[in-house]
Amino acid sequence: MNVWMTIYRSATIIFVAMVIVAIVSLFLPKIRQNQERQRKLTILEEENRAKEDMVKQLQSQQDRFLSDSRYVERVAREELGKAKAGETIYRFTDRKTNAFRVRP
Repeated sequence: MNVWMTIYRSATIIFVAMVIVAIVSLFLPKIRQNQERQRKLTILEEENRAKEDMVKQLQSQQDRFLSDSRYVERVAREELGKAKAGETIYRFTDRKTNAFRVRP
């Protein structure tokens, strides 16, 4: 009788283990999918924060363009290369050559 009780207990343990493995195998893809979605959400939230910062910066720049004429003039001169009538603009650039400097 002892042998049958051991077989019964072993079969019960094996059955429970198989049920646990079946449940885990059913939910494991969903868990991985959820983790992947969470990772993508984190990336998108970071991109969203960066774009919100850019929008704030552009709005600030737009406000400066509307309210500060000296800022408009500076941007026109420095970034667009514009000049007032009668002004002459001189631009200095570093010349890059293939020559090298010999150390004494």
